[in-house]
Amino acid sequence: MTYRWDGFHGRALYELNGLPNEVRDGPLLERLLDLLETPWDAVPERPGQTAVRHAFFGANSEGMLTLLIDDEVETLRIIDILWMG
Repeated sequence: MTYRWDGFHGRALYELNGLPNEVRDGPLLERLLDLLETPWDAVPERPGQTAVRHAFFGANSEGMLTLLIDDEVETLRIIDILWMG
């Protein structure tokens, strides 16, 4: 099952512009494609809820994505990006 990409929203749009091209077109894109295939691979923000999840990316997990996942309509939206690299 593949979830549908619902885009970058909120802070993620601003933060995306500040990422180096090699991060945006490399580890971030690779992780996003993986998450569309396996959205449950991201960690729920709080126990008992599954809509807001976190996923790490980069060779040493230098980046973290905050995702809004709607399992009912099978969509994935990135709402925050943190890059420590």
